[in-house]
Amino acid sequence: MQRLGVGSELPSILKELGANPAALFSEIGVDLGAVSPDLRLEFSRLLHLLYRAAEVTGCQHIGLLCGLRFEMQHHGMIGALMQTAPTLWQAMEDFVTLQPGHSSGAIVYLHRNGPDQFVGYGIYTQTHPGAFVLYDVVVGVGVRLLRHLLQNGASPLEVQLSHSAPSNAPLYSRLLRTPVRFDQLRTCLVLDAATMAKRLPGANPLKRREMLNLIASMSSRSVFVLSDRVRNEIRRALLHGAPRMPDIAHRLGINERTLRRRLLDEGTDFTTLSDEVRLAVANELLALTKLPIGDIASAIGFASPSVFAETFRRWSGQTPTSVRAAAVEPHTPMPDAGIRMPRLDPR
Repeated sequence: MQRLGVGSELPSILKELGANPAALFSEIGVDLGAVSPDLRLEFSRLLHLLYRAAEVTGCQHIGLLCGLRFEMQHHGMIGALMQTAPTLWQAMEDFVTLQPGHSSGAIVYLHRNGPDQFVGYGIYTQTHPGAFVLYDVVVGVGVRLLRHLLQNGASPLEVQLSHSAPSNAPLYSRLLRTPVRFDQLRTCLVLDAATMAKRLPGANPLKRREMLNLIASMSSRSVFVLSDRVRNEIRRALLHGAPRMPDIAHRLGINERTLRRRLLDEGTDFTTLSDEVRLAVANELLALTKLPIGDIASAIGFASPSVFAETFRRWSGQTPTSVRAAAVEPHTPMPDAGIRMPRLDPR
């Protein structure tokens, strides 16, 4: 499931691009009157919606246009909490900690790389051509979020996207006002340590305590499926190598024996979940990027391309090269792409 958030801006963007939003939303069984930031959709329906939005409008960068409509209220209570944080780092940590309540199909993460921090996003449930549109939405939201929190006081060093460059690639840097690199292993904003340490103009310790108490009381009434949380942590662990059950158990605050028993109660086990997530990530990188297969193998924790190819065939019944060859090109040139420009917030 995925909270719609800034996707609730799609109807107005579709109208501006000459498309019929009611017809498009009806394809996923949603009445236009029900569209709001708090609407929750199955991940597959969201990806279908985004892909069809790009297809029917002929606008390759519609995800970027949608993400750049972001306002803090699109993140609901989490957005309000982030604005009370003392620093940008703490605000991002708030989102990483609480984001699983918004999505059970992808993660937001913080990852240090030398002196810099990656604020990233990764899907871990399924492969779909619409993922390239969702990743564009995410980086648009990330850039807007940064500028909202710091009141235009900073920009990322660069944006990385885990999909190939579209035919209108230069437009991305112009719209985001920052360098953009395509065909990367991750989708993220790269921020330096000084930016992450910046104090937020809206920092408010008293309001922050009140909001944390409210969120904690709401979370205590929520029912979380453990296997979803494990998938989330496995996707995060791939940033450092092959996922290990002891590490995941530690992050979840339970011992291995308890984790094994509770997963068994849900009809699964750690190895199965790890294979599912790694297969989903591999399929996505094979379909959306031109990255060497060896790089993809390393990114999901394999020592060599040959071991990856053998395991991938066991997982899926296909070879990595056949999956890449059969992939639908996500950035096939569309008519009028990059010509019709809906309203953008000048900030």
